[in-house]
Amino acid sequence: MAHGVLNINNQTLFASSQIRPVTQLDFIQFSDLNHTTTFSTNAASAGSEGAGFGVAASSASFGISNSTSTAGFGGMTGPSSAISITTSTTNNATDVGSINTLSTLLPGLPIPAAGFITKYEFETRIRTAATIHSNTVRGAFRAGFMDVNGMNTAGDSSFAGPHFRFMCNGTVTDTNWMIYWVNPNSGLNSTADTGVAVNVSTTYRLYLATEVNSAGVYTTTYKIFNENTGTKTEGTASPSASTHNTGEGWSTYAMGAAVVNCKAVTATTTAIALYIDYMGVRIRRPISREILIGSI
Repeated sequence: MAHGVLNINNQTLFASSQIRPVTQLDFIQFSDLNHTTTFSTNAASAGSEGAGFGVAASSASFGISNSTSTAGFGGMTGPSSAISITTSTTNNATDVGSINTLSTLLPGLPIPAAGFITKYEFETRIRTAATIHSNTVRGAFRAGFMDVNGMNTAGDSSFAGPHFRFMCNGTVTDTNWMIYWVNPNSGLNSTADTGVAVNVSTTYRLYLATEVNSAGVYTTTYKIFNENTGTKTEGTASPSASTHNTGEGWSTYAMGAAVVNCKAVTATTTAIALYIDYMGVRIRRPISREILIGSI
């Protein structure tokens, strides 16, 4: 496994004095999840996975996959393996598992002063298995920013934050990757369709960025690369109302970055797997205290 944490304090953003601003944070956290660590299964917390990424589960399990279905998925040379999150064969509707950062990594999305940046970026490379969630085997895949404190329930609104969603719960039947927002204070939510289908045995690279400028305008952008077809899709998405967005009223609310696989609503004994190659986040935001490391 390769991983790292870097605070470069935004070496490309300069104040008018042409020095690196000591109140602008630029933080990168990345983990290549190809390794041979054995995760504890069926545990509320399975410990740290390096570079601040950990795992958490309720009945779902974690493992190392190097089967023929994921051969070569681990990288250019197909080195070893990928991390899998798999729902259990126990007859329930509550299985949920995630690989995630600290749940308090991102306290809101503050509006920056002129000349500063507030932008949160997330990227992951995942592969679906031969079976995915459907209205027969109900559940969801999620990837992006969300409230990982609330992830022990498989409901939609408990995963507050902007992220990619593929969910089939009997009421909602996603066929494509959706961008999902929900405000944790009001519960109001929105979705936007990326137009990219979620298929079986398919590798996707998912990128999501959410940001706000000094005028208070919130923007969410995404990029999806379907490696099976070589198709690249990108766009800008907005929730149906600004009050659904990440920054509205979230000044004291915290979220983290995560990849989640879970059951939903209806009990099933069918296990669904999701494979994760790597995860990374980049956080740029103004802060109230000076950081001198990397600034001068």
